[in-house]
Amino acid sequence: MNKVFISPEAARDLSQIKQYISTELKNRSAANRIVGCMMKDLRELERYPEQGPSIEALTGFQTELRMLLCGKHIALYNIENETVFVARIIDSRQDYLRVLFGEDYPG
Repeated sequence: MNKVFISPEAARDLSQIKQYISTELKNRSAANRIVGCMMKDLRELERYPEQGPSIEALTGFQTELRMLLCGKHIALYNIENETVFVARIIDSRQDYLRVLFGEDYPG
């Protein structure tokens, strides 16, 4: 079984998502439920690390990253040996490639 490592950036993303839903939307129970569901989805990567499609296959942009849809968010991760590294968790409405690669993304 693989191990899932959540990067500091992805941990910050989760914290900000939870904070936004709790504070701005004033729904603490929804914040806990949504982040809990995302963590459950991420734990599934331990058993099925290749379940998310590769970014390269979807876009043609050369990268080792894969994506996993977690509700209304996208977890971006890569696999090295038996470890799944979750790089970022981004709202699916954002241009995730620009968030990740900035000006390097040609699209």
